[in-house]
Amino acid sequence: MHRRLLVVSSVLMCALAVFVAWVLCDLHDRSLPQELHPSAMVTVTLPDGMDDADALRQLTERNRKLGLGLVKIVPDMEHGTDAQVFVPLPGTMLQSMEPGMSIRRFGSLPDGKVAGSDRLNSASAGGQYLICGRWDDSARHGLDDWATSTGVRLEHGDDDLTGDLRMLLGQSSFRVTVGAAVALTAVLVLFWLSFKARSRALRVLTGVPAWKIQYDDAVGLMLPMLAVAVIVDAAAALGVFVSRGGVFVPYLLRVTLLLEVMVFVCLLAFALVLSAACWPSVRMIADRQPVPRGLLRASVLVKAVVFVAVLAVIAPSMLSFREASDAAREQSVWQRLRDQVSVSITFGPDQTDMDAKAAALVHAMERQGKAALSYTFTDGPEHRITADTPVTGLVTRSWLDLVSIDPDVTAGITPVDAGRLDTQARQVVDQFATWAKDDAQARRLHAESRYYVADGVTVPMLKGGSDEMLFSPHATIIVVPDLNGFSDSGFLTPALSSRNIVLTGLDDTRRQVAQVGLDAAVSVRYIAEAQILRAQFSAYFAWMQAAAIILLLVAFAMVALVGADVRAILRAGHDYPLLLTGYAPGCLAAPTILAETLFALASAGVVSIILATQQSDGVSITLLVAALAALFSAVCHRAATASRFRAINDRTL
Repeated sequence: MHRRLLVVSSVLMCALAVFVAWVLCDLHDRSLPQELHPSAMVTVTLPDGMDDADALRQLTERNRKLGLGLVKIVPDMEHGTDAQVFVPLPGTMLQSMEPGMSIRRFGSLPDGKVAGSDRLNSASAGGQYLICGRWDDSARHGLDDWATSTGVRLEHGDDDLTGDLRMLLGQSSFRVTVGAAVALTAVLVLFWLSFKARSRALRVLTGVPAWKIQYDDAVGLMLPMLAVAVIVDAAAALGVFVSRGGVFVPYLLRVTLLLEVMVFVCLLAFALVLSAACWPSVRMIADRQPVPRGLLRASVLVKAVVFVAVLAVIAPSMLSFREASDAAREQSVWQRLRDQVSVSITFGPDQTDMDAKAAALVHAMERQGKAALSYTFTDGPEHRITADTPVTGLVTRSWLDLVSIDPDVTAGITPVDAGRLDTQARQVVDQFATWAKDDAQARRLHAESRYYVADGVTVPMLKGGSDEMLFSPHATIIVVPDLNGFSDSGFLTPALSSRNIVLTGLDDTRRQVAQVGLDAAVSVRYIAEAQILRAQFSAYFAWMQAAAIILLLVAFAMVALVGADVRAILRAGHDYPLLLTGYAPGCLAAPTILAETLFALASAGVVSIILATQQSDGVSITLLVAALAALFSAVCHRAATASRFRAINDRTL
């Protein structure tokens, strides 16, 4: 029975390692597609005011000079799928890869496509680039020197073991998963030592050397787990080879073996330390104690650590679930905006009519129903937006249509009169006189605008001065009738340049840009490229956090069972006569249950105070988990006491 439980636990840990490796393979392939064989990935962040076309030109020059083999990753904006598109920069030669060819992906992403360099005309220069060429120290320094001289910020990610460890330990969900696996290994060692306590005592009594006992116990614990690991790893590698392709097998095995080595090293260390701490003494053997008392102390310590760990991660895990839900919602919004583009205008010294041309572009697109305004005001440009921060959004009806919000029928959104607006919203309305073309247009904006208050309902809006999406549940929404009343230089051109006026359709916008005479001074870019790529990653970390919580709960359940069994064994000589006289098992375990319940309440109180001081949610779920854990531990103690009594009566010890 004990060996079967050991094998089941080994399968659980190895399956967890394969699951983590599978998720890491998916994340890794999204950043470093294995079929392209990249050496590294670099994320480029442009400084404010840097033109995309100029940045791409400089990157292309640096690519040719250093032989980097840069390939930009962009989403499939044209076909509306979740696939990624790989665009080699001029000077990059991909072996056996031509425009239009498919790139196999590991996870749920559709197969990618290789696109021609003309795709860069509608892409931002910032974002993720694969390095498929030379990536030595001189190439790295050359790229870093260019970034330093231009103010560009670079983040490197190499395809090596160090990068794997950085990815593994850089995410809280992965750290919690590793911690849960380590906790489970400690529980397995306790479980194994409690099972081997009698045989260890007999071998000590017969004079077997201590190193021999330690060696045999460690081998007996490690061999079944190693055998299970080999079988699980081979099955996982075969499954990936058949379903995904052999190109993904090396990375999967690399990450799986890395995780398993970490677990087995911890397992061996726990086995040696706890075995020495719970070594059978001569007095224990003389008193015929079934297990050493050090085993009970070790089980209590491990149980307390695992319990505190569960309480410590349960609230952040709930927060990560909400963040994953918010990311999924944000991704769905960006998916609806995948056909929206922004216009970046380059002002030349002899181009004095740019404001008028930019306004003509906006008006022409609005007449076609292809222009939308979303400009959200906060307390200041540096103010950090939180879930409770009230904001004021200035939008057109076309923007609300884009994000599928009808304020007149949506529950939680209430129309209000201009006199009931808060201070921030009134200040925005007062600016109509400054932003409008003339006094008549200002009066029209005042008369025809509609005002709404959203409370508990999130209306996606773009933050003023950027393309950052805000999802504030407390917002005042000002819906202006159209963009005709706004002045050229006072509002339309700044809002267009800051990406707060979005236009529908890449080709339609380019044609209209040419018609108004802006084609030489304007670059048209998709607004949702980077956001779609970023949002695709978020759900994985929430699932990893869920797996870590489940593993921690399993570890706590096992240590509760083992600890209760060890206590019942040590107390059997005291409890058995009392049980014969009619005492209830729960009464005999009551002191231990009371002590553990007080510890659970105290720990939950400390964690709740910390959460309250950090103004974080999760106090209620923390208290609930603490109460359920204390109840489960009490049930384990009562069941173990009763089970030990039956075992003595039935001579099955």
